[in-house]
Amino acid sequence: MRTLKELYFASPIYRWRLAAKPLNGFRDRLSDDLPGDADRGRALLEGRMPYPQGVIALAEDAWAREPGEPGALEHLHGFSWLRDLRDLGGEAARLRARELVDGWLERHDEWDALLWRPDILGGRLAAWIGNYDFFGASADDAFRADFFESVGRQYRHLAGDIEASAPGARRLLAAKGLFAAMAVVGEGEAKIAQALNWLHKELERQVRRDGGHVSRSPALQVSALADLVEIRRALRLAGQPDERLDDRVSAMTAMLRMLRHGDGGLAVFNHATEGSVPFIDSLIAQAETKRKSQLSAPESGFERLIAGRTCLVMDTGRPSASDQTAHAGLLSFELSVGKQRMIVNCGASPADPKWDNVLRATAAHSTLVVDDRNAAEIESDGTVGARPENVSAVRSEHDGDMLVEAEHDGYLPTHGLKHFRRVFLSRSGDDLRVEDRLLYTGDPGDIPAEACIRLHLHPKVRASIIQSGSAALIRLSSGSGWRLRCDRGLALNESVYFGQDGTFQRCEQLVIREPLTDIRATGEVTMRWALQREDGKAAG
Repeated sequence: MRTLKELYFASPIYRWRLAAKPLNGFRDRLSDDLPGDADRGRALLEGRMPYPQGVIALAEDAWAREPGEPGALEHLHGFSWLRDLRDLGGEAARLRARELVDGWLERHDEWDALLWRPDILGGRLAAWIGNYDFFGASADDAFRADFFESVGRQYRHLAGDIEASAPGARRLLAAKGLFAAMAVVGEGEAKIAQALNWLHKELERQVRRDGGHVSRSPALQVSALADLVEIRRALRLAGQPDERLDDRVSAMTAMLRMLRHGDGGLAVFNHATEGSVPFIDSLIAQAETKRKSQLSAPESGFERLIAGRTCLVMDTGRPSASDQTAHAGLLSFELSVGKQRMIVNCGASPADPKWDNVLRATAAHSTLVVDDRNAAEIESDGTVGARPENVSAVRSEHDGDMLVEAEHDGYLPTHGLKHFRRVFLSRSGDDLRVEDRLLYTGDPGDIPAEACIRLHLHPKVRASIIQSGSAALIRLSSGSGWRLRCDRGLALNESVYFGQDGTFQRCEQLVIREPLTDIRATGEVTMRWALQREDGKAAG
């Protein structure tokens, strides 16, 4: 049943109000300078539209039948794929883009509760405005008249309804469309200033002081920063640059740099995949900041240890309770050497929801897990239920050597245990030592049976168990070798990796197990392991 607001939006009076002052053209041109993907553009010409959750099969009339999956519908009507056709280039791509915009105008140019939702509408406006020169500037008068009239009506609706945006990153997408439209229609300074005040209040909720997005997801860090870079471009075009926004962009860029591996892709935490390196490179360049990568972000909950060619990124933060991107990977880390990933988390699978809770589990991360139970509870609706009260880390350095001492109490209510993890990386980057300690606090809970340290290996990494199960040789794709030693039994098991575009890949994991049945008598259990480069010798 429609609300009173929805009945009003669907009424002839509201349609008349939106069309009262038709837009006849843009006073200025705003360019979308972030890159698309020419391969995806080529697929579009062939009738296939790739998107994060899969592929949309486009009929001859792309708008005749709506895709049933919400993510597909949002992608289709958000028009971010115009970048892909633009980067493909050529007359066929131009005409296809124009045809798709024209088809949308014919079928969906009146208010719709979903398709005119603030975030979808905002993304669509930004894409249309930023790519207009590609698909629209050379069109006939009839197309341009319909196009400008629609942009004007959608902008007026968005300006009045942006407060209805869903909380979180979607609001920044809505804001991007609002500021893009304000810039090209020549909106007055007062209205832009009012919108800017709203944006800064929103950023107080969404971006921490260290520049991290509250979701703690590297993927949302990218999308939120991209929206702000485009908003800043619109403000500059409107003649209203904003220093506070510049500072936000600078801090968020430093955080994004912190969350990258040597190959340029993202660390795979909290529903992120590796992402598009060309897009991330372009985004950082357009952020226009010389601020270097952060090494420690205690407020957002990440630590970065980098020495020689070795890079380690560690999750030391508390999972967000309401965010459906939060994973239970407490104190997990990823490790890369140069451009090669070695130790990873399992990633995310947007295209296949059946993997969702599996990949968000503690066991899908390179950390310690007790009885294969999550250190933070993943609810059936995707939110986080019971979670640690305390997750903290202390970082120290001495003569180039680095040490992170972290802890969490996620197993306190379930088993009466606290997990402490000490991670040491030598100044050369060739010597990594880790100590995992479980402390029994005396609190009630289930009697634990087993602790298990899982080290998931990238699909291009190979490992073999040696020395009667007390060590493993690890070979990277370059052929360089590393040796892992531990003071417990070591096993090599199968695992999965979804880090590359959410695509399923088989891989391996090294597993260190320790019985915990006596921990209430002994008070604690400590597990130590070390990973060292084999000094140029082949692994074997």
